[in-house]
Amino acid sequence: MIVAPKNQMEWGSMMQFLTHYTGVSPTMDTQLLGWVVNDDLKVVVGFNGFLGKICQMHVAMQPDFKFSPRELLKQSFKHAYTVRKCDMVLGIVNSFNHDAMRYDAHLGFKELWRLPKMHEEGGDLVVLGMTRAECKYLHDVVPEERVA
Repeated sequence: MIVAPKNQMEWGSMMQFLTHYTGVSPTMDTQLLGWVVNDDLKVVVGFNGFLGKICQMHVAMQPDFKFSPRELLKQSFKHAYTVRKCDMVLGIVNSFNHDAMRYDAHLGFKELWRLPKMHEEGGDLVVLGMTRAECKYLHDVVPEERVA
């Protein structure tokens, strides 16, 4: 089931989950969606860095949860492209994080820039992007839908 934080406490719990699994620090503009199974938060998708027509997307999963529910992906990209009216979503990844690089490519992100040896944990800092036109998760999302 898709959830969005209803209050500061829920936002804080979801942000803590995102930070724990991705290292992303909270920002004032961070917006979150989550996937819950049997009252257990399994996935959190965060958006921040809204600037012009772009934003940054972050995905955190519990280690024992190895897939992204399609409905969560649809709602996440709908949030970025339809609700927030972004034309591009960015992801920033350490080139050493092969799982994240593979996952992002599977979602449809393409490498835009690579900054050699600029990631704080070693490796290249890779900037990935996906335009609205490239997003395969939008075609069957009804704009009027609301997240629970």
